[in-house]
Amino acid sequence: MKNTKRRDLMVQSKKRVKKETYPRLRGSWFYSFIPFKIATGGITPLIPTLALEVNATPLDLSYLSGTGSLSSMIGGLLWGALSDRFKRRKVFLILGLIGASLFILALGLSSSIKELIVVNALYTFFLAATIPLPAALIAREFRKSEIGKATGRFNEIGGWAWVAGLILGLLLLTLTPLKFIPIILGLIGAISVVSAMKRIREVPVYINGRPQLSLFMFSPRRISIPRIEDEVIKALSASTLIMWIGSMLILTQYPMVVREKGFDGEVLYGLSIASSTISALTYKKVGELFKGITTYLLGLEVRIVGMLLLLISTMLSGYSFIALAILGYLTLGYSWSMISVSSSAIITERAPEKKKGAVMGSYNFISSTGAIVGSFTSGYIVNSFSATTDFVLGLTLTGLSMVPIMMGRGQPLNFGLWLSKRGKGLGL
Repeated sequence: MKNTKRRDLMVQSKKRVKKETYPRLRGSWFYSFIPFKIATGGITPLIPTLALEVNATPLDLSYLSGTGSLSSMIGGLLWGALSDRFKRRKVFLILGLIGASLFILALGLSSSIKELIVVNALYTFFLAATIPLPAALIAREFRKSEIGKATGRFNEIGGWAWVAGLILGLLLLTLTPLKFIPIILGLIGAISVVSAMKRIREVPVYINGRPQLSLFMFSPRRISIPRIEDEVIKALSASTLIMWIGSMLILTQYPMVVREKGFDGEVLYGLSIASSTISALTYKKVGELFKGITTYLLGLEVRIVGMLLLLISTMLSGYSFIALAILGYLTLGYSWSMISVSSSAIITERAPEKKKGAVMGSYNFISSTGAIVGSFTSGYIVNSFSATTDFVLGLTLTGLSMVPIMMGRGQPLNFGLWLSKRGKGLGL
């Protein structure tokens, strides 16, 4: 009897210790993404710099950005659908890390704008796997009430790594030949593959109490965009589509504006560092104060201000241009922390368990569609009219992206600027 009681006490003690220590281990795989985020952060402003180095035109920049977004859209759908079909996240996430790292390296081997467009499209295709799948892993590992905070923490870690990558890229730009930088960054990104394989624990998806394993029932013809039934996600998706069209009309052509003002790739890195630093500083706070669609709406409001600053900067020159451009990118960085954390958390909370990956992939599809339209259209608008026309249209559409959210909430378009005491608005 005594031995039995002692054994029971030992078992209970072990269970208690396990229960107490497990929460501290949750999310430890977030740190696996640090080398990869350093690589992607360093390469992002370098891609338009590589394009300008081979004498890209505004139309070339629109093709470069548009095909990258199209590839990301296809990848987002495919990776999300595959992970849901096989009920496995880790293997496809690892494939994404491997492919993206390899094609970062290959960017340094591109010698023409056509090669750069193709390699960039392949890079963004694999990069798309690293967007919806971490959100699905977070949903399985954390309680529903913790998802917003966990998403903010994941983005904060990745955000600081991104800033480190931008700083590293800027240093490499001043110290090494341009073509060597992608090779160095690609090798750094590959470190995440090894780390992720060790740290990420595959959590089987259980539906109705049973693990869903459909390994030999997969049919590629059955990959499709899942129907979005949740009204909040519908409004979010419509808003995101319009927001990305407007944003990419401006952001696709801004590197050309920087070049026309007499500046080079170092300024592009500086602007990216400003934006990413403010995002990294605010990711965690946004996650902790997450208030659903209200946080997303506030992010749109701040984004409109940032786009307006970029429009005004095109009318300036010299250091006045640089100062306003930095302020604009800082504002966009703050808006992005609110938009990215809130949209991921909303979808993760509201999407059905068995469709989380696919719904997140569809959201990425919608985002990419907006980016594609904005990117491709921007080059034609600049060629046919002017950069100012392109920027004004982009700002207008960014403002209109608030309409689906406000209509869905049944509220007037007062932009929420005076509601700060209840956690809403800017407090003006």
